[in-house]
Amino acid sequence: MGDRLDRRTFIKVTGLAAASTVLGGRLPARAAGSTRLVKVQGPGVPRDVAGALKKALAPLGGMQAFVTKGAKVVLKPNMGFATEARIRATTSPELVAAVAREVLACEPSKVLILDHPMRNPEACLRLNGIQAACKDLDVTVVLPTHERFFIDVPVPKGQQIQKVKVLRDVIECDVHIPLPVAKSHMAAGFSGGIKGHMGTILDRESFHSRFDLNQAIADLASVLRCPLSILDGLTVMTEGGPAGPGPLEATNALIAGTDMVAVDGAGVLLAPLYRRRIKPSNIRHLRKANKMGIGQLELPADQVVQLTM
Repeated sequence: MGDRLDRRTFIKVTGLAAASTVLGGRLPARAAGSTRLVKVQGPGVPRDVAGALKKALAPLGGMQAFVTKGAKVVLKPNMGFATEARIRATTSPELVAAVAREVLACEPSKVLILDHPMRNPEACLRLNGIQAACKDLDVTVVLPTHERFFIDVPVPKGQQIQKVKVLRDVIECDVHIPLPVAKSHMAAGFSGGIKGHMGTILDRESFHSRFDLNQAIADLASVLRCPLSILDGLTVMTEGGPAGPGPLEATNALIAGTDMVAVDGAGVLLAPLYRRRIKPSNIRHLRKANKMGIGQLELPADQVVQLTM
């Protein structure tokens, strides 16, 4: 295939909206009014991350509602910074390992844990702790950087971008599950799953220099929707993001859902950002994604479950 999409992959991008199939996996069919977002919060969450994850997934049907036997699965945490886990620029290693175990229980054919790093890949893997946390699991942890790992993807609804090079594995997998860490971001205001999609593209700099950053983030989200997003809200870096260091606020939460815009919106509400409480609609890329119909900033109450632990 090289850097060109074959007919099958192109159809994935442009022709499957009517079948509720999108890049990076299939959205599960759900009845109106069913649960679309679950927040588990309380002091028990950081003490038992794996248990909190199971609790968050249960109202959504468990991991088996998203991963079928033989599926190729991509997990996309924040792991592109060469910082220790305590800085909170990267996703909790414990959470990534817990999600990987839930996926492996569904008997997939392959599990990749990947991100396009901002810094030296070896340093990132050594410091952020995710590779070490997953060393005994049947998964592959990789930080690809070479252009050969990326393919061109058209963005039919893009207002800023019409084509973008995305990691091939993200495009060709059966299930793509973002595992972002909730944190401040000096350019975008907040970084969650949608902002984290920039870790799947080759040319991140162009989003900052050539395009309106927030619209480009929303454009990218229009072709990288995911059946499930799990947000690490254990501790939020309230300033100094995305790389840190910055002040941290313990929020003791995991948020899981089938609407990434709503999941990110709930993440915005976890803690003050830049010393003030802000609404999800104040985050421009979330507001734009909502306007494009990618997801909802606010879900009906009967689609949200809040649990304590």
